[in-house]
Amino acid sequence: MKMSRWMAGLVAGAGLALVAVAPAAAQDAAETYKNYQAGIYAKQLCTDTKFTQDEYAKLSEALDKKVNHELGAGERLSLIESMKDPTKKLVKREGCESEQVASMLKLYDELAGM
Repeated sequence: MKMSRWMAGLVAGAGLALVAVAPAAAQDAAETYKNYQAGIYAKQLCTDTKFTQDEYAKLSEALDKKVNHELGAGERLSLIESMKDPTKKLVKREGCESEQVASMLKLYDELAGM
């Protein structure tokens, strides 16, 4: 009987731990997605280019793999829109040679090389 209660407590505790980890993992995926999208956008701004649909598809596929396909289409779109203005302001204020923008461009390079 004591073993059954102990096992039940262990199983319940493990279930709570998984529930607590799930939002954190989703938040990490969202932050990762947003950072890489900012790198893509910074690349466009710094090189004054537009990507083709095929180039976007390749980048999107690589990024979806990077976040283990954890984000739905609506969340991805929201993250893309939320990073545009801050990224544009940063590029304009700091320039493409700044440390912050250079680190964003490295994320793009990593993604494009996948």
